[in-house]
Amino acid sequence: MKTGTGRALLLGSLAATLILGGGSVASAKGNPGGTAVVHGNTAHWLISNSTDLGAAPAGEQVNLLIGLSYVTPGSGMPALPTFITDTVTPSSSYFHQYLTPTSFAATYDQSSSSVAALKAYLNGFGITTPITYLNRIEAVGNVGQVEQALGVSINAYQFGGHSYFANQESPSLPTSYTYNGTPYDLAAMVSGFSGLMTYNGIHTMSISQSQLPAASGSTTCQSDCSSPVGYSPQAIASTYDATSLQSNGITGAGVTIAVATLAPFLSSDANAFWTYYNIPRTGTLTQVPVDGASTNVSGKGQGGSESSLDVERSGAMATGANIRAYIAPNTNNGFVDLFNTVATEDKAQVMTTSWGLAEQDETQGYATLLNQAFEQGAAEGISMFAASGDSGSYDAYPQYKSLAVDSPASSTYITAAGGTTLPQSSAGVELAPGVNVGPTSEAAWGWSYLVPYYTLFRVPSAQRMQQLVYPVGSGGGYSLYFPEPSWQTGFQTSGQRGLPDVALNADPFTGYAIYDSSSTYSNSTDPWSNGWGGTSFAAPQWAGITALLDQATGGRNATPIGLATAVFYSLPPSGGTVQGFRDITTGNNWGYQASAGWDPTTGLGVPDVADLAAAINTYDTPTTTKTTGKR
Repeated sequence: MKTGTGRALLLGSLAATLILGGGSVASAKGNPGGTAVVHGNTAHWLISNSTDLGAAPAGEQVNLLIGLSYVTPGSGMPALPTFITDTVTPSSSYFHQYLTPTSFAATYDQSSSSVAALKAYLNGFGITTPITYLNRIEAVGNVGQVEQALGVSINAYQFGGHSYFANQESPSLPTSYTYNGTPYDLAAMVSGFSGLMTYNGIHTMSISQSQLPAASGSTTCQSDCSSPVGYSPQAIASTYDATSLQSNGITGAGVTIAVATLAPFLSSDANAFWTYYNIPRTGTLTQVPVDGASTNVSGKGQGGSESSLDVERSGAMATGANIRAYIAPNTNNGFVDLFNTVATEDKAQVMTTSWGLAEQDETQGYATLLNQAFEQGAAEGISMFAASGDSGSYDAYPQYKSLAVDSPASSTYITAAGGTTLPQSSAGVELAPGVNVGPTSEAAWGWSYLVPYYTLFRVPSAQRMQQLVYPVGSGGGYSLYFPEPSWQTGFQTSGQRGLPDVALNADPFTGYAIYDSSSTYSNSTDPWSNGWGGTSFAAPQWAGITALLDQATGGRNATPIGLATAVFYSLPPSGGTVQGFRDITTGNNWGYQASAGWDPTTGLGVPDVADLAAAINTYDTPTTTKTTGKR
C-alpha cells in the first residue's frame, strides 16, 4: 500500500460524510446529494514514475484554477464545436460571424448562479475564491482543506530532480449541491484543475547546434557573435513565396499578432533585429503583463531568447502587423492564464506560442483548461499556432521512452507547426568548410541524417552519434487526450488528434540567428546568437504568414480566416496534399516517416503563401459575402 492511501480512504469517507449532510461544515453548505468523480485529473504517468515521499504537509498552500465547462446554449445558437466549425464554413449563416468575449460568455459560459454555488461549496471548507474569470475560478486553500473538499489525498513526490505535490485519487464534487434553494451539479460544471498537481514541465521549443560537439573546422558561430548566420527573414519569405504578397503591399496591416510567452525580453532587441535586416516595420510592438509578470526587462537564459525570436520573426514576416507580446510567469496556472488573457482581451487575430510540455507531464483536465482558451479564441476568429516540439515522435524523452506529443500543440483548436530541414546550400551555411550534408530537397526534420557524419563532429562511433542526436526532430504523432477532429477525417485514421498540421524550416543546421543582447548566449557587444532552430521558429513565422493571409483574403479590414486548421484541411486537393501546400515526402522524426499526403512529421506540408492566399480566397467566396462584424 502506498504511503497516504489509508489517509485517502479516511478523507474520502470524511468528505462523503460532510457532503451527505453530517457535521457542521455540511450544514453550513446545506448539501444533501451524492458525489461524482471529475475524471482526467490525476497525473498517473508522473506518479507511476515518481518516488512517493509521503503525505504533503496539511498546512501547505494550494493555488487552484478550476475550469468551468462550457454549456450547450438554448435555442438559437449551436453547440460550441458546431459554431466554431460554422464560422469557417462558407455555406453557413455563421461564416465569419465571430463572437466578442461578451457574447461568447453570455452564450457558452456557466451561469453566475452556478459559479456562485461552486464558490459557496469551496468556501464552506475554508477555501477562498478571490478571482472569478469567465471560464474558471481561482481557489486558494491549504492541502488539508483541498483534500476534504475534493475527497483526495495529496502526497509529495520526486521526479527527475523535481519535487512536486499531486493528488493520488481522482477528485470528486457534489452532484446535487443546494445553494439558495436550488440544486446544482458541481461535478458536471467542472472541466478540469490546474494546480492540484504542481509539477511543471513547460519549456521552450528552441534548440541549438551547441547541443552537439562543434563540427571539425566549422566556421559557424553559435554564441557571442557580432553578426548573424543562417536564414534571413527575406530568405524565408522567398523560400515559401510570401514575397509575392509582400511585394504587392500585403504586410499584415490591420492585423494584430499575439505572441504568448513565459519569459521577459527587451523590445529594443526586436527593433535592432528588424533594423539590421532592413525590415520596414510599420506595425507597433506592445508588451502585456499577465499575472504580474515583468515586461521589457532582460530575460536571461533560453526563455528570454525564445520571446525575442518569436517577436522578431513574426514581425519580420508581417511588417505591417501590430505585435502584442503577452508575458506570464512560467507556472502551470500562468500558462492557463496566458492563453485566456489573449482570448478574453480579443485584440489579436493571430496568436503564436513556442512553449509546451509532453502530454504525459500534464493531466487531461489541465489539457482541457488550455484547450478551452483556444475554443474561445476560435469562436472569436483568432488563428492560434503552437510549436509541435523538438523531440520528434518522443516528446516525453528521456523521462519516458514511449511515443508522445507536445501540449498545447495537441489541442483540438490550435494549429500545430512542425519542422523541416532545408538543403544546407540554400541556407548559406556549411557543416564544415566545403561540406554540405543532409537532404538535397526539403525534408522532414530529424537529426538521424547526421549520424553518418559522426567523424565530422569528432564523435567516436555512429552509435554514440545516434545517442547524441536522438530523438531531435519535428514533434509529431497522436494525442492521448483529444479525439480526431472532423477536419482531419480522410487525412488520417487513428481516431486521435494528429499533429503537426503544417511545417516550416526548423533545423538548427539550416537555421537562424537570434538578436538578444542580454541572454546567457550573448551580450550587448556581441548580441547575436547563431545556430538556432526548433519548431519555435516555425510557429511565429506561420503566425506572420497568417497575418498576411488575413489581409490578402479579407481586404482592407483584414477579416481573420479564423480556425486555421479547419480552413487548411478544407482546401481543394492538389499534388498529394491540399492547394497552397507543398507536400514533404522524405525524412522522418524517428517514429514516423514523411509520406504522400498528411503525415505526423510535417502535417499537410509547407506553404506556398501566395498560392495559399489564392486558395483561401476561392474557398471563401463562392456562396458568402465577407463581413467584418462580430456578434
